[in-house]
Amino acid sequence: MPTLDWSGKAEALKAAQNEPYRLLEFDETLSCGDSSTENMIVQGDNLAVMKALLPYYRSRVKCIYIDPPYNTGAAFETYDDNFEHSQWLSFMYPRLELLREFLSDDGAIFISIDDNEQAYLKVICDEIFGRSNFVASIIWERAYAPVNLKKHFSESHDYIVCYAKNFPKLICNGLPRNAEANSRYKNPDNDPRGVWQSDNFSVGPVVESKVYEIITPSGRKVLPPNGRCWVLNKDTFNTYRKDNRIWFGEDGNNVPRIKRFLSEVKQTVTPMTIWKYTEVGHSQDATKDLKEIFDGESVFTYPKPVKLIQRCLELYSDKNSIILDAFAGSGTTAHAVINLNNQDGGNRKFILIENADYCSTVTAERVRRVGGHFNFYRIGEKLFTDTNQINSAVTFEQLAKHIWTKETQTPYKPADKKSPLLGIYNDTAYYLLYNGILDDTRTNGGNILTKQLISMLHLHEGKCIIYGEACRVDEEELKRHEIIFKQLPQNV
Repeated sequence: MPTLDWSGKAEALKAAQNEPYRLLEFDETLSCGDSSTENMIVQGDNLAVMKALLPYYRSRVKCIYIDPPYNTGAAFETYDDNFEHSQWLSFMYPRLELLREFLSDDGAIFISIDDNEQAYLKVICDEIFGRSNFVASIIWERAYAPVNLKKHFSESHDYIVCYAKNFPKLICNGLPRNAEANSRYKNPDNDPRGVWQSDNFSVGPVVESKVYEIITPSGRKVLPPNGRCWVLNKDTFNTYRKDNRIWFGEDGNNVPRIKRFLSEVKQTVTPMTIWKYTEVGHSQDATKDLKEIFDGESVFTYPKPVKLIQRCLELYSDKNSIILDAFAGSGTTAHAVINLNNQDGGNRKFILIENADYCSTVTAERVRRVGGHFNFYRIGEKLFTDTNQINSAVTFEQLAKHIWTKETQTPYKPADKKSPLLGIYNDTAYYLLYNGILDDTRTNGGNILTKQLISMLHLHEGKCIIYGEACRVDEEELKRHEIIFKQLPQNV
């Protein structure tokens, strides 16, 4: 498959891998509502934050929406087009790599973009996600009136590029049928199966076995129009007629039509790739709505409409999905999640990442004002030092959370009492010997697995995975206790 090359690509290919794991620092003062919520807002560079979150959320996110810089000439410090273009590609590539890692096998990502980089975004997404996982390039009508100051064309649309993690496993929920579509269904013959509408009973091209004479209830003889045939063969037609699924009009004299019952048709509508502003809002809508949330104050330029992002989530999330936005901006994605949960009683969770200073004053504040509960974090210390040792600032609970979620892909719940046992998952017990958890203050005390320590741990009857600085137990003894030892920091 052809790939895109640019100045700095070699470094971009290594950026995600080379980004160190960091801790997240909880800020209770900026958090809102129930502290047990799984909703998160994290302030920090999204590459660093995503690397920090990856051990906890790898392959767990059902739907991602991002609105990255469009590279319009003001996104970066330099305005040299060629250099800036390369810089934009180098900026996006590692972030898209990490975003793919977050997606569940049946997940999808939506990326807003305009003409400045749409073509190049498509090429690097083909490279990262796989060309076979391309779903659609959606056109969003973001403006409803021309700008006459433009010399050639007044741009009225943006793109939303959509990719799957694994296209064969991707399921589209479709869009809800609207009242107008349902209003076309009537029941003029009081059919007990409910309302229906009639559909054309002829089709082309001609299939000879489906060309036959039909006698209407009024006695009129009819044939298919020239060049067409009936939808059903004669035997099937007779079956449908006996079942009152053929409509000849109220006087029984019309050309036959087939009855389609509302109760039997697909209850959702397949989305089209042009999204009109009348359906999902436009830029001025979004700006006006955000000003209303902030009591008339203009706090953010060019937000996206809530209905736009909500449509993305409707199509590819379910009621318990995790939603990620790594370029959170004003917090529209969280607002869309809250609205959708209120509409269908869902429990979708959101993770927002924003690096700008307004993360607390706009992003988090908006979510708070529209009724969202969330925990607020900032990117913190590196998990490892430059010599690949565990940072001395890392607490037992921080390392425990990292190990548990890395091993089980489930949220970590601290034990009620101080214990090296992190928990039991799928009949496997996980233990961490670190930072004096056993109240042994000697150097490396309690962090080294010994026969004496095994007896103190009161091991789970079954498979046990124990993390520690060293192991002084032979292989035979480990097998007898069903212990797998993993050394710190190498195996973290």
